[in-house]
Amino acid sequence: MNAIPGTTLHGQPMERIDMGETEVPQEVFMEFIDNLRESFTADAYHLLDNNCNNFSNEVCQFLVGNPIPSKITSLPQDFLETPFGQMMRPMIENMFGPSRHTPSPTPVPTQFPVPASSSSATTPPTAAVPFVSDLAQLQKMIRNNTAAVVYFTSATCPPCRVIAPIYDELVLSKGKQIAGVKVDIGMAQAIGRAYEVRSTPTFMFFLRGEKFSQFSGANQAELRSSIELLIYSAHPAHPHTFLSLNHFKELPRNPILLASLESVDPVFAKLKTFLPTAEKGLSEMEMKQLDKIHTWLKRRNTAKREKTTAEPTLGELGPAWKPLLGKIIELVPYENQFPVLDILRMLILHERIAEVYAKDGNMTLVNLFKAVAEKGNDGSKPRALMTLRIACNAFDSPLLGTYVLSSVARESTKQLLVATLLSPVDQQRQTAASLAFNIGAKIAESRSKVRDTTTPSISGGPLEALEEDWNVECLSAIATAIGNEDSEETLYRLVASIANFIYKDDNYTGSLLMDTLGLPETLESKIQNKVIKGAKVAGLCRDVQEMIRTGVAKSLA
Repeated sequence: MNAIPGTTLHGQPMERIDMGETEVPQEVFMEFIDNLRESFTADAYHLLDNNCNNFSNEVCQFLVGNPIPSKITSLPQDFLETPFGQMMRPMIENMFGPSRHTPSPTPVPTQFPVPASSSSATTPPTAAVPFVSDLAQLQKMIRNNTAAVVYFTSATCPPCRVIAPIYDELVLSKGKQIAGVKVDIGMAQAIGRAYEVRSTPTFMFFLRGEKFSQFSGANQAELRSSIELLIYSAHPAHPHTFLSLNHFKELPRNPILLASLESVDPVFAKLKTFLPTAEKGLSEMEMKQLDKIHTWLKRRNTAKREKTTAEPTLGELGPAWKPLLGKIIELVPYENQFPVLDILRMLILHERIAEVYAKDGNMTLVNLFKAVAEKGNDGSKPRALMTLRIACNAFDSPLLGTYVLSSVARESTKQLLVATLLSPVDQQRQTAASLAFNIGAKIAESRSKVRDTTTPSISGGPLEALEEDWNVECLSAIATAIGNEDSEETLYRLVASIANFIYKDDNYTGSLLMDTLGLPETLESKIQNKVIKGAKVAGLCRDVQEMIRTGVAKSLA
């Protein structure tokens, strides 16, 4: 019989109970219903054990993680406790079979019905988070980890199959912050008895070896929040999070780019004056390809400026553009390479081209960065400046920005930064400061993602761990550059990069280093001597001083 929700065929209901909202997709719910068909058939019906209330309870637990009120699910037990129920029990069991209910004041928890064809000895499915079946092993795991979660499941539990991959993803995404295992209580009955598990799925959370919390049901939101709360309790928030740091929080999160496309014609004209003669230079076909790149960049500039035409696609650039640029870099002397590097600077602002260089087996960018570092201040100033601009623009693409700080390229990126921060050329120092800012912003972004999200990054992925020596060298070079710098705009970028490097840094290494190098005093001197005049820059300096002070104090506590 069907009835409109909120009504019954016998009149208005005496009570309505809001059970909550569900996040379960319809297709997952229909799969769950299909799994229950074997259990809730006419033949499997039991007036006391397997009735419409049991079905409603299973559905409600699956959808919202909560059972229906116990005053409903306990009706069979309450009935059997009465004299009339005891008198009727033999007749009921004669009709429907033996009941699992016993005339005892302790109610038996509701279990998911086991289809006749199911076996309790079914092997649990393979999963990324391992199963544990030995009680001593489980207890050791709980003791040896600051934060641990145990997922109790069973082979005949449909909601368990839905929540299991979500549990795997949440636990594994937290890395070393939390340890997790699974226990099939059908196979590891001793563990189920020891922890008094009466229904599945059940999740238990442990902090420093002691039970912290638990809940039952396939509730994704509660699982997520419980894991986050446990991690927060096990790994308290970094002391920097309790500081106001208003000027730091107002820093732009976008990278500093050298994105102008206005110089297309002069750059190509200049490059052609540096190309070798026909015998040792480019073929006629290669010159046509160079012209195609020229036209492509002009069209892209027009599209960006006028916003009335579509930008050209990568396919329209032709297949030979990258080998051609590589050949030109080899053909042209180092000091004359700046026009072709300016072309590359403009090209990598296109997402697909940036992707090509992020997957470049020839390590083009790595070699360009190394060449500047090796020449130092004795090399071509325009060539070094264009290389810095390429490095800055790499951060326009999350994928390429991650690449230049990956283990493959980070050493050359650091060498380029260190070699140019103390350049005698103002424009070069300012661009190096922009690169420092972009590196710091990328580190801060990745650090935040690793701590705060449970889904894979779609913006280039989190950075690989940066070696402590790498951080120390970058920070030391930036701190030295701050001491020598008189341009307030350049100082702002450098101080901002320090702020991003040390904000919520593990073990307060950056704060301790900056304190040892006397950066707080250097910043104070810049403010007092009016090198830094603007309230925005001075405020950021104060925030960095506070970060350093807090980090040092915490490390000594």
